[in-house]
Amino acid sequence: MKQIESFLGVPVDVITEAEVIQKAKLALQKKEQLRITSVNPQISLECQNHPKAKKYIEEAQIRIPDGIGIVKASRILGGKIIERVTGYDVMVKLLSLANEEKKKIFLYGAKPDVVLAAKKEIEREYPFLSVVGAVDGYGSLSEEELVQKIQETQPDFLFVALGFPKQEEWIERNCAQLGSMIIEDVGGSFDVISGFVSRAPEWIQKIHCEWLYRSLTQKGKWMRIVQVPIFLGKIYRQKLKRKDEVN
Repeated sequence: MKQIESFLGVPVDVITEAEVIQKAKLALQKKEQLRITSVNPQISLECQNHPKAKKYIEEAQIRIPDGIGIVKASRILGGKIIERVTGYDVMVKLLSLANEEKKKIFLYGAKPDVVLAAKKEIEREYPFLSVVGAVDGYGSLSEEELVQKIQETQPDFLFVALGFPKQEEWIERNCAQLGSMIIEDVGGSFDVISGFVSRAPEWIQKIHCEWLYRSLTQKGKWMRIVQVPIFLGKIYRQKLKRKDEVN
């Protein structure tokens, strides 16, 4: 039975990376739509101001614990999330799956040069999949034209990289028209795949400080440094509230 935990009212699944990929394989076999979304401390906080994005997260089939802050929050609340599952790592595993199964993928989002560079790198790294679309997130197509293009190309995987909350809101508006495919919102993953942004060194990933590395090295990300302690402070208050309710 599916286990779900809640952080500031935002649901997160108790799930491992391997289980996510297994569910993706099953969705491909059954030709069912599967929506995978990421939840981290920043998203949990900002969902309070973006009800449509929150609604999308609530309705997505898989909400991965993307951030060590979520793992720590689960521990504080006595939950069962023990593994951080990043949206980027899930995307890489899905690309490998698409390559193995010779499936079609569609990329939407990021700057024009970034999405084209990501397409080129994916085609180099995964020669057996087909990139049937690569559309930037800066209005090269209208929303109606984009949805029509996706419908026409019938990808098996759709990766949306618009950043929170735009990507969640876009998928929430259009998922009913997109048919059976695996959809993942991937934030800045195209930037990393294309080489425009470097991922944190492996030793930083191992000590679970990738969020801090991104906050310090990427323009406009410094607010993450403030948001993580705010998030954990709210989690401690959530824990105290539960104790009061029990008593």
